Amino acid sequence: MPFRIPNSKKIILGFDRIIVACLCISFFCIPFAKAGVETFIWIAIFLWALKRAFGYRAQAGWGMLPATELNKALGVFILANIVSVVFSTHFGLSLRGLFGKELKFILIYFMLVETITSRKRLKVILTVIIASASLMVIDAAVQYYGGRDFLRGHAWARLSASFSSANGFAGWLIIITPLISGLLWTDKFISRWMKVLLSVLFVLLITCLLMTYTRGAWLGFIIGILLIGWYIFKNFNLRIKLLCLFLSVGLLAIFFISPQFTRKLLETTGDASFRTGITLKARFESMVKTSGGSTSVRLNLWAEGLNIVKDYPLTGCGLNAYSQVGKRYKKSQEGGGYPHNSYIQMAAEIGLLGLFAFLWVLYNFFRMGVMYFKKTKNYLVLGLLSGILAFLIHAFFDTHLYSLQLVVLFWFMLGLSVSIMKLEDNSFPAPS
Repeated sequence: MPFRIPNSKKIILGFDRIIVACLCISFFCIPFAKAGVETFIWIAIFLWALKRAFGYRAQAGWGMLPATELNKALGVFILANIVSVVFSTHFGLSLRGLFGKELKFILIYFMLVETITSRKRLKVILTVIIASASLMVIDAAVQYYGGRDFLRGHAWARLSASFSSANGFAGWLIIITPLISGLLWTDKFISRWMKVLLSVLFVLLITCLLMTYTRGAWLGFIIGILLIGWYIFKNFNLRIKLLCLFLSVGLLAIFFISPQFTRKLLETTGDASFRTGITLKARFESMVKTSGGSTSVRLNLWAEGLNIVKDYPLTGCGLNAYSQVGKRYKKSQEGGGYPHNSYIQMAAEIGLLGLFAFLWVLYNFFRMGVMYFKKTKNYLVLGLLSGILAFLIHAFFDTHLYSLQLVVLFWFMLGLSVSIMKLEDNSFPAPS
């Protein structure tokens, strides 16, 4: 029997408030403090478990988990991870990965769904997201003009702000930027003057994304923003659609031309502070090259990962074991570590069964989200869907689902999206 004491409801309410605060702090720490992310997530998990000791019971999982439309698919995904641990080539590593990583990340999703039960709490989280985005824009500007960011002291190569790489910063940006655009189209949480500030922030975030020179992120962002554009502009008249098309083409032309033009202009005045690294045009052209450069390296890394999948097709080589097993499949000097493709790594570690389970989670999520948007026209949810889609596309070219900062961001946004859907429409039907 669970331990019960008087006023347990008030204590549980207090736990919820502290859990929300811990999740907000961990989110704010994502770009610059991994230790902070870990610390506050574990505090939130401890309080989440303590709630149950004080008699709290949820609607699913023997009273342990909140009921959501993704529970069944998540259950299969967790089971696939457990099976991969049982058949792992490195049992100890896999066991630590299961409890220290995978289950912890999935609990972020469930904690958000369980605790974001009011618009007030949702507004707090959105405020934290806006504050974090503003801080990162400032940090990126300092790195761009001063040569180093002020949060972590990372030197300029490509714009990375406080992240250790430009790719990591880009992975963060392509989730946050569409979310901000979704906020601009909703009147539920922000005032008109705040929309002006968010419009400026949105433009600055896009500029930061361009200056990361991360091709996979550009591709993901373009596809994600097209999703938003389709739903926003499909009911507009032809004149407005053509105007938006011409503006888009004009902006794209500016982005191609301005780095080279501005650099030459500043060089004539003796100003050396303008940092372009490589032109946007050159980065776009390199996307279609398969010989030499990072594209060639990635193809070799993908081949290594696919060879592991071939040898361990169903249950994988073991959760968290890729870095050990990959050494036996090394094809080049850069190989043997990670395949720079989250889906190949997932298939290699937890098998094709695990990968299909994860894709089932995503299918249910996007199906639910699209159905919800068609019913409610909630553009905040559309922005979240767009950002998560962009992130998942970028994950095809990088290890985002295996990076502490970015995998926490992913499960956080998944939980936030479902929280909003449940909060705004409790009668929303679950997909079959």
